[in-house]
Amino acid sequence: MTLHDVLRWFSSLEWHRIIPEITGKFLAILLGVLASWYFVFRRRLKALERLRQGDSDDILFQSHYLLPTGREDQFVLAFRNLCTTTTVDRLYDNSAARQWVRTLSSKTTLANPVLQTEGTMGYELLNDAFGYIAGHLASAPFPREVWLFAMTCEDRQVVRRKCIRCFLIRPRELERFVDWQWCTEHLQCEKVWHWYRIVALHQIALQWKAEELRDAQTDHGKEKVPLVDDQAQHRRVRPMSAGINPHEIPVGQPVPIPWHDQESELKRLGLHLKVP
Repeated sequence: MTLHDVLRWFSSLEWHRIIPEITGKFLAILLGVLASWYFVFRRRLKALERLRQGDSDDILFQSHYLLPTGREDQFVLAFRNLCTTTTVDRLYDNSAARQWVRTLSSKTTLANPVLQTEGTMGYELLNDAFGYIAGHLASAPFPREVWLFAMTCEDRQVVRRKCIRCFLIRPRELERFVDWQWCTEHLQCEKVWHWYRIVALHQIALQWKAEELRDAQTDHGKEKVPLVDDQAQHRRVRPMSAGINPHEIPVGQPVPIPWHDQESELKRLGLHLKVP
């Protein structure tokens, strides 16, 4: 093919149709690339902002202990992670469940730290987290005991990192947290800023007792059946048989909590707890 043939071929093309078509496709590709970049960049900015604010989708499972300090009737509160941190997306495969658990966790406060699950869907949200840790602990080498499980999200105003924390604690130890005066007089922590965990456990203990009283007054012959009834009311602090290390030790020297310094902060957070 000669140069003359090439020029003839170019001159025979319908440029009035080709140029707009090429231009349109180029602009469409360019807009697609820019839109993709914008959404990826925007998602990254949101992730960075959440990181700065201390928000996350992590779910932690933590056991709680009252460890003797060596002084009579004095204990240190210790809590330990039971397994690798998971996330909302990993624990719940249903997108509606993910959104609802995020919504419920955003409504908790230090005065009411337990996720207020309701109905069949709330029952299932709680049951999935309960089943996850029960399955993880099923092969643990420790003797089985009864532990109480509660799904919480503590107030972002007092914690460094807001995430869902599933508490496990022995019933006989949670029983002590019902008495707020006992908490302030007989408990120390591993870190001074762990005082908020004492408050959260006190609030959980009160809810546990309220649920036990409600169940004691229930006609068990008419007790609702999971997945059949609407589960408008269900136990949010529920017992679990699990093998968890019973021989935990405190880290460092126990720290007394200056409760009088925290009294104004408690009031600001909506907690009317008197410090003796």
